Amino acid sequence: MSETLQLEESAVQEEYFERGWTDGLPIVPPTPERVQAFLAAARLDPDEVLGAVAARSRSISAQETAINAVMAGCRPEYFPIVVAGVRALADPAYNANGALTSTGGTAICTIVSGPLAAQVGMNSAHNVLGQGNRANATIGRALRLVAQNVLGAKPGALDGASIGNPGKYSLCFAEAEPISPWGPLRVELGFAPQDTTVTILATEGPRQIANVLTGDPEAVLRIAASSLRAAHTYIAGKGGQAVVLLGPEHAGAVRDAGWTRAQAREYLVQQTRVTAEELAAGGQPLESTGAHTMVAEADGRYSTFRDPDDILLVCAGGAGAGWSAVIPAWAPKNNSLSVTRRVEV
Repeated sequence: MSETLQLEESAVQEEYFERGWTDGLPIVPPTPERVQAFLAAARLDPDEVLGAVAARSRSISAQETAINAVMAGCRPEYFPIVVAGVRALADPAYNANGALTSTGGTAICTIVSGPLAAQVGMNSAHNVLGQGNRANATIGRALRLVAQNVLGAKPGALDGASIGNPGKYSLCFAEAEPISPWGPLRVELGFAPQDTTVTILATEGPRQIANVLTGDPEAVLRIAASSLRAAHTYIAGKGGQAVVLLGPEHAGAVRDAGWTRAQAREYLVQQTRVTAEELAAGGQPLESTGAHTMVAEADGRYSTFRDPDDILLVCAGGAGAGWSAVIPAWAPKNNSLSVTRRVEV
């Protein structure tokens, strides 16, 4: 049941903080007029159910989503993207209950691919994972507020994060349209070029990687692989997923050498296979019991990725000396999978 509060403007922030409805930052008051404008932008009825998480006995309505999107600071034109993100969040493959409850402290890493991203002003260039862009910041924040306020994932309660990461406020960016012959992420995932898609993955925090001294494609990709296979990365040797974000120089080095995205992903798969000795040298023993039991392949190595498609290879970022980023999943695939939904416009 929804609740209507009659508050003076000066009292709104403190009331919301007191009730635990914020993420620690100030919010935009979700007045009925603002909420209705968001619902109209997506042509949704307030009571329409966007998804449900059975393990929590919770459903997510359009109105609840709109309230949290207003609070996050979104504009109405962002709301169809938020809705697609919420539908993905509720997909059983994502396993929101596990991802949001875990001590691992996951971010809802959100990748928007398609023409609507540019139309609403999302950033795919300089400082793409940083501050300063309203659409990126508030779309990602809206998904976190829905997780907190609708699904109950509040710190110290159903959110069991031991450490967490800053991406839990917001980790959302737009894919830069790759230079031909590479295609965009949405097309690789089976959608049409004219579509806009939202892909989410439960992740650790992003890690910048630098390679400013060479344009050799293998060297560029090995830099990314070295971070993904490191013993401190929880999916190392366990079969997970990850986002590999290639900046302009690195994407150009790989593409101009004639490599396809499929070849680049396959190379990353091979370069991230590890031995027990390598993990032990980094302080990480093998997991031999439980859900993450590690089983060696025929050559004695353990695969960080068991399928090239488990690497979401995207182009984004601004031109510079040569920077990219990797964003590993928070846990192996038997815990959570990336999910993509098309934005309904």
